[in-house]
Amino acid sequence: MKKIISVLLLAALSLFLCACGGKKVNVTPVTRGISFTAELTYYNECCEAKVTVGENGQADMEIISPDTIKGLTLHFDGGDVTAKYAGLEYKTDFSALPEGACCTYLYRILKDTFREDVSVTLEGENYCILRDSGDISYRLYLGGAGLPISAEDSQNGF
Repeated sequence: MKKIISVLLLAALSLFLCACGGKKVNVTPVTRGISFTAELTYYNECCEAKVTVGENGQADMEIISPDTIKGLTLHFDGGDVTAKYAGLEYKTDFSALPEGACCTYLYRILKDTFREDVSVTLEGENYCILRDSGDISYRLYLGGAGLPISAEDSQNGF
């Protein structure tokens, strides 16, 4: 009996010590197949939007505040964007949209995380994707399950 307890204790201690040695972060960003409400601040522009990102990467955003643009919906499908508001519909290429629109910037961040080479690091107590390239720069914080919590880009006021 003492041998069995000793062996089990030794095995449990070995597993515990092996698990403590690594600093590898094994969190997969979940940025597809999700829905959330986003509070967006981009320079002096503030809005709240219901966001849904499909498994295929298409995204829908519906502005729910401020009242001046409440009901504006944006559908992002790769390089195509459809905006609908007050019975009007406008279709355009994503590159034709102003970079200063907060919903546009949020979609750029989410779309960028679809890449295969995304790496997640541990920054303090938060999981984080840090991206700083010529075309986009951001810090996306993730929860333990990989879901986005917040995003920021101080260089662009997002």
